[in-house]
Amino acid sequence: MSEEIKDNGKQGLSRRSFLTGAGIMAATAAAAGLAGCSPKSASSSSSSSATGSSSSAASTSGTTVGFDGSDVMPWLGQEPTISDSDVESTLSGDVIIVGLGDSGVAAARAAAEAGAKVICFEKAAAMTSTGSDMAVLGGTTQATWGRGDGTFDEKMIVNRHMDECSHHSKYGIIKTWADKSGETLDWFIKPSSDLYLSPESYSEIPSANQANYMHPYFIPMLEHYDWTTEDLPCYPTSVGFSSLKTVMTANLNVATDKGADVHYGAPVASLIKDSSGAVTGVYAKNVSTGKYIKATAAKGVVLATGDYCSNEEMMKYYAPEVVANGIKVLALNTDTEGNFCNVGDGHKMGVWAGAQVEQWHAPMIHHMGGGAAADGRGVMGNNGYLWLNLNGERFMNEDLPGQQLENQVELAPKMTCYQFFDSKWPEQLQWFPAAHGVACYYRDTALPDYTASGLKINVRTPDDVASAVKEGRCYTSDTLDGLLSQLEGMDAATAKKSIAHYNELCKAGNDTDFFKKSTRLFALENAPFYAVKCEPALILANLGGLESDENCHVYDTDRKVIKGLYACGGVQGGRFNVQYPISLKGLSISMCLVYGKIAGENAAKQA
Repeated sequence: MSEEIKDNGKQGLSRRSFLTGAGIMAATAAAAGLAGCSPKSASSSSSSSATGSSSSAASTSGTTVGFDGSDVMPWLGQEPTISDSDVESTLSGDVIIVGLGDSGVAAARAAAEAGAKVICFEKAAAMTSTGSDMAVLGGTTQATWGRGDGTFDEKMIVNRHMDECSHHSKYGIIKTWADKSGETLDWFIKPSSDLYLSPESYSEIPSANQANYMHPYFIPMLEHYDWTTEDLPCYPTSVGFSSLKTVMTANLNVATDKGADVHYGAPVASLIKDSSGAVTGVYAKNVSTGKYIKATAAKGVVLATGDYCSNEEMMKYYAPEVVANGIKVLALNTDTEGNFCNVGDGHKMGVWAGAQVEQWHAPMIHHMGGGAAADGRGVMGNNGYLWLNLNGERFMNEDLPGQQLENQVELAPKMTCYQFFDSKWPEQLQWFPAAHGVACYYRDTALPDYTASGLKINVRTPDDVASAVKEGRCYTSDTLDGLLSQLEGMDAATAKKSIAHYNELCKAGNDTDFFKKSTRLFALENAPFYAVKCEPALILANLGGLESDENCHVYDTDRKVIKGLYACGGVQGGRFNVQYPISLKGLSISMCLVYGKIAGENAAKQA
């Protein structure tokens, strides 16, 4: 029920630590088409459990289809019927929070601070936390790094997001995030009294502060990167945490200190509605007894249940291309019964209550480069060196952000290609973008062990490449012929011609084929030569939710507000559509916190 992809109860392992630290992936291929209007289930859909959720790794069902022109949602299942005899206890409060991930924790604290009596239900064994980064515009905290209010052109950033999401997002949602992200960060870190602010990205951190510090990204900015001149900029707005979980715990403690009643191992099965259709409470299952808790809310219920990418039937319906392309799901967190948490519980409960699911959903599949080891970093990141497909052909301007790069990889023959670089890579990294997944810092030696995981993504050392070669994740040779002969499936003859042609473009300083920036054109001519196999990345989340607005209201199929129901985080629609934008690193978590706070505040005052 929480915002993040889960890790079988190992709370120390987050999605970000998987990508930049030790991790284990659960592979669940998933996908689906566009939403129908009316909420009807199909008999062919997977049977709903007592929690209204699909199984942890939904099996492939030949009966599950995408939108077929009818009003049937084959993923929906039947709403559980719960009688008084199934209820073992009752609770009453002002605001109920369903899910304690990034957005749910923020909602719980905000509602409690607003004076509401708060009840929280989370189906995992504890509060969960994912990732480490937040995109933030302005605010007092950002001002300490010279990025306070007015530093960035808000209009440009909001419009860029709308454009990347094909204008299917709600403008009010994106604009409100931009207005409030700075003050939300200031609010969020306040309870963590021992949080240390790093002066620069890679400053040495005092030993007493290494377990809990926050850092800016790209302070100071790379000498050769000017985002204002980039075709596809990554705005330098982001901060990262050495332990986001630590700061989240401090936030949840504020709520519990103010009386919030928290129930773990308690998945919510359905919403309670009155005769007018207003949401007035929930039924939550006590997994240890099999009975239910009936909880009523005098003011509102906040859904903070996360995304659904571990629900295969929903993925087939809303993102069929993900299944068709065999994209594997990174699912790390489970509930107390061993089922994956991100299976669309809140989406189902919302639809059963009359809510409309938005049509255009955004798979989060940002490529981090090929040949990743246990730390999740690609051998040379997603850097825009020369990339060739198996036909030996260059097929794109390689200077792309991770999501757009993933889109191009999926178009390649067998969705496989190779990234090439040579021995001059240490001096070349400085010319690449200051962006997510890009190796743009060279170091002779590794970063300190305590370094925040997100900071490691952008750094490479000679030992990194040497280890990749030793482990078979990177190919190398003193000759191009020798290198090409090692690449399975590669048309070596065509590839050699493509490399020769690319070298000519590099020497001319003009990419007349695909218009790559001249400062990122590096000829392959200095042995030894290297190649890394690149295939589709993992999907981290599928972002599409209940139709909503900047006040976290939930809308029905007539686009009227459902009284008493609020949504934030992965279950809130209007935030990301078509594809996940990479122009703002850490935007998903930032929106979770901004709209978790708004949802909690508005539920408490019935706004």
